[in-house]
Amino acid sequence: MNDNTDLKWRAEFHKALSNPVRLQIVEMVLDGEMCQCDIFPAIGHSQSTISLYLSQLVRSGILAVRRDGTRKLYTISNPGILKALDIMRHLASQAK
Repeated sequence: MNDNTDLKWRAEFHKALSNPVRLQIVEMVLDGEMCQCDIFPAIGHSQSTISLYLSQLVRSGILAVRRDGTRKLYTISNPGILKALDIMRHLASQAK
């Protein structure tokens, strides 16, 4: 990636995680692949809102999606994201 593309990717990555509900969705998916049909009720927001959040997380490269019949299954797109989230959790625990 050139410098400008790299900066845009990082900005989108951070923007996607800047919303507590989107971060909650990512935390749910950390344990493995998860169907959107299980994410909606667990979060407690409307299906359309969660769909929008899931789309943004996929566009930002944080989540990957695959279809299984009519279901959409979401997972973390890259193991490096797990490392980044671990670092953020560690920093947050030190900020308390």
